[in-house]
Amino acid sequence: MSRWAVLYSSIGVGVILGILYAWSVISKGLMSELGWTSTQASLPYTVFTVCMSLGFFLSGQVQDKLGTRVCVAACAVLMGAGLLLCGMFTKPLTVVIGFGLICGLGVGVGNASSLALVLRWFPASKKGMVSGAVLSGIGFSAVIYSPLSNFLLGAVGVSVAFIIFGAISFICMFLLSFNMIDPPDGYDREKSIVVLQPDILCAEAREAEQPAKRADENGLSTREMVKRREFYLLFATFAISAASGLMIIAHAAKITQVQGGWEGGFLLVIILNFFNTAGRFLGGSLSDRIGCRNTLKLVLIIQAMNMVLFRFYTAIPPIALGIMVQGFCYGTIFAVMPSFTTDLFGFRNFGSNYGTVVLAWGVGGVIGPMTAARVFDVSGDYGAAYYIACVLSLASLALVFALRKRKVRSAKVQPVRRQLS
Repeated sequence: MSRWAVLYSSIGVGVILGILYAWSVISKGLMSELGWTSTQASLPYTVFTVCMSLGFFLSGQVQDKLGTRVCVAACAVLMGAGLLLCGMFTKPLTVVIGFGLICGLGVGVGNASSLALVLRWFPASKKGMVSGAVLSGIGFSAVIYSPLSNFLLGAVGVSVAFIIFGAISFICMFLLSFNMIDPPDGYDREKSIVVLQPDILCAEAREAEQPAKRADENGLSTREMVKRREFYLLFATFAISAASGLMIIAHAAKITQVQGGWEGGFLLVIILNFFNTAGRFLGGSLSDRIGCRNTLKLVLIIQAMNMVLFRFYTAIPPIALGIMVQGFCYGTIFAVMPSFTTDLFGFRNFGSNYGTVVLAWGVGGVIGPMTAARVFDVSGDYGAAYYIACVLSLASLALVFALRKRKVRSAKVQPVRRQLS
């Protein structure tokens, strides 16, 4: 099967998985239509991010045993069931269970499965680009979900909107799962060929020519990874660097209403996710050129400056500009983390290792949105939340400087001897 068909199908899966980025519009509808508080409307989002991280972790443990197709089909069932439950019983606890727990787990399983699959099909030198492409599908989904959510909330109400999203997610995801094919035995991802009868005499030459590949493949197991100092530094970096973006994504529509006096905040959610998508693709490609560390340092400096200025954005043009910048920074942060993980811990156990690292994103999902929601409920604005996000970005920048690439010990190549006949 063509690796490009797998890539395009994975991007399609990502578009469906991006239901999270419609939550800013949905939560606004829950508050206006059903009278929920800001904290109640933020809780399903927060639980979703935590459970999505758990789904990442679980997928990494079972994907090699069950196969990618089964994991993506399971994602289709979980997403459909969770969203249908929200539509049938639109109560705070039910939405937390349906959207936050069930749908969140499904999205995590599908996201990790599709990303790990694509990285197994493409060369290591393209890992930033292909991971960014898959993740950009998730960012682009808001271009579909946000206006559709806004239309459905006005036309049929929030309960029916949940049911429609559940049906669409299940049908489309299940169909795409048939293209999620694992590489065949003997597939060489560097050359994009299947080696049916490897030539033993060429083994030494191939090893000598591809030291980077050897280092990439000789990865640490998850058990070995969690014993390393680098894992905890990367975990903390991911958690607190993503908090700012998750905060803006969750509250963009409300921020526009409070600071700009405009009810069309859903349009800025679309803009946010255009730049989120651009950040994932361009940031991933940039990391292939200048390295994931330098890319991450750059966007964290920009993010910290943007958060300081956000309180002073009191008209629609500067609010839109701030949202664009934040969307691009968040997308880039998410795009470089797969490359960062393979740089530090190797590729061999990527699914399990990255699934563990992404638990940090769930922590960021608690810190960012809930901090902003609590600040708003207490003070009536988001000013203090922006300053907290700036401090977190600077702390994350300091952690990046502390990270060092691991030294991989590869096995020595023994000379190959052949007895002549």
